[in-house]
Amino acid sequence: MKFVVFGEDWGRHPSSTQHLFKELSEKHEVHWINSIGMRKPSIKAVDIKRVLQKLMQLFSSNTNKKNQATSAENDKLMKVYNLFILPWHDFNLARMFNRYLFSRCSFLNEQPIIYWLSVPTAISLISPRKGIDRVVYYCGDDFSALAGVDHQMVEPFESALIKKADLIYVISDFLADKMPKEKVELLTHGVDFDLFHNRAVKAIELKGINKPKIGFYGSLNAWLDKALLYKLATSRTQYELVLVGNISDDFSDLLALSNVTHINAVDHARLAQFSQHWQVSLLPFIDNEQIRACDPLKLKEYLACGTPIVATSFPAVNKYQETILVAHDHDGFITRVDIAVQLSCATEFSFSEIQSNLASNHSWQSKASLVESHLVNLSD
Repeated sequence: MKFVVFGEDWGRHPSSTQHLFKELSEKHEVHWINSIGMRKPSIKAVDIKRVLQKLMQLFSSNTNKKNQATSAENDKLMKVYNLFILPWHDFNLARMFNRYLFSRCSFLNEQPIIYWLSVPTAISLISPRKGIDRVVYYCGDDFSALAGVDHQMVEPFESALIKKADLIYVISDFLADKMPKEKVELLTHGVDFDLFHNRAVKAIELKGINKPKIGFYGSLNAWLDKALLYKLATSRTQYELVLVGNISDDFSDLLALSNVTHINAVDHARLAQFSQHWQVSLLPFIDNEQIRACDPLKLKEYLACGTPIVATSFPAVNKYQETILVAHDHDGFITRVDIAVQLSCATEFSFSEIQSNLASNHSWQSKASLVESHLVNLSD
């Protein structure tokens, strides 16, 4: 099979789409188009920095000027492209320019193509398409509630994509309910099982912490329940709260506490060095539409590590209540953290085997095999 994939920038962060196509590119030809954007840039520093990064990628000495193609991780079957796509997708002239630019890509030939879209705005680039081509919409987020997305601009493109898609993958039942039932398939996130299950050395950043460690890795953003984390840290000073990730919201009050350690985001390959060596893994999310729609990648990674998990209540974790300690309020969450600390020290009962058995059924290899079986039938 031949794929043309519209996703985020390859290698920028380990998304589910990237995990899937690392597996699929072992056997199939993959052309990965770096992010074409879902909002118009502003004059803010972060947007200016992002534009400069895109320009540097475009004119990099490692870039093939004809198609802006580079190999991904020395994988002969995957090529990554930086196209000079204008992000003003709601303007007709910009769409015409973008469509013309995309139409000149050398991989567009008479072979059947499976277009895999994680970015709804990409649908404007691939129209018209050949009758033998197929379109797959991989919906990993509720874009109507996702921060950093121009909802008004994206909504008509997503509606067009849903209408034109031959198959729609969603990561949660919440998202499935928003899609045409005859097109939708549930494809929950997977896990690099060996990476998170096989024993990892303790992260050097943890070696100076002698208290029981309560940890979370991921973006420190508005989805986290800051009030809950503050209450946990102040009421349980005998624990060290370890937060690993970039900060995108105001956490100054929490980070000022003496028993809170913040570590900047680390490479995905190092995450098990943290989550295998703290006593409790946390999923402390607020209740909103985005969280109700999500299937956090870290959920199955935590499971594969085998460390006790404490979570606030949301659909993705409620399926695992026999294994995950799920709380419905702040006091219940803190009580469950106490229980989890004790469980992590209990030699007669191991969470590791129970959780890892669950996670082993959700490897990215198994997810890729499932996708292959669906798409073979779709092409028939």
